[in-house]
Amino acid sequence: MLQMEFNRWKNLSEIVPVDVESFVNVYNSRDEVLEDIEKFAVEEKVPILLPSAAALLELLIKLVKPEKILEIGTGIGYSTIVMAKAFPDAEILTVDSNLKRLKVAKEFFKKAGLKNVTVIHSDAFELIEDLLAEGEKFDFIFVDSVKSEYPFFNFKIQALLSERGMAVFDNVLFRGYVCGKSYDEKRYSRTVNLLKLFLNQIKEYPDFSVTLLPLGDGFLILKRKSPERG
Repeated sequence: MLQMEFNRWKNLSEIVPVDVESFVNVYNSRDEVLEDIEKFAVEEKVPILLPSAAALLELLIKLVKPEKILEIGTGIGYSTIVMAKAFPDAEILTVDSNLKRLKVAKEFFKKAGLKNVTVIHSDAFELIEDLLAEGEKFDFIFVDSVKSEYPFFNFKIQALLSERGMAVFDNVLFRGYVCGKSYDEKRYSRTVNLLKLFLNQIKEYPDFSVTLLPLGDGFLILKRKSPERG
């Protein structure tokens, strides 16, 4: 357990071999500001999107070219910057309830020169309810929040996606515990069980294609099907 937590603070995957993750992280070049955030995250032990997963997120944004992005879980701004750099024309709305981390994120946004990012300090569920009431739609939604909340975001995320929308959830394999790796049941059983519930729910989505990848800490991609395909 201690070794796995140490790897996480080093921005290394807990489900991919360390040597593979390290090699990939060197191979995939990153923006200078992102490297600064990675160093900050290691020093302060703040969880961020793993660099290997960030590379895929960047690719997805470039392919989708979303006009509007919703990010649930700003953290210290790492994934926000990845998305903003991948498609600068996108308008990004990002929300987090941790004011201390949001202040750090805003400093990194300023350093990165981001302009089309709106930061909301709020509970994500409250913001989502407001967005639904206002009839808002997003072409891309990235969720990197409290893992036990994922099942409760379920249909709300679907309702917020545009016709060409895509949603991505990070950490769905939760250190491999969701796949069957042993864990401290007293500490993690609730989170593991709720993530299993979430993954079972998405199997039954009739209007979405689902892709689950053993990347980072488990990367789930949910894509709305084109109307003509049924």
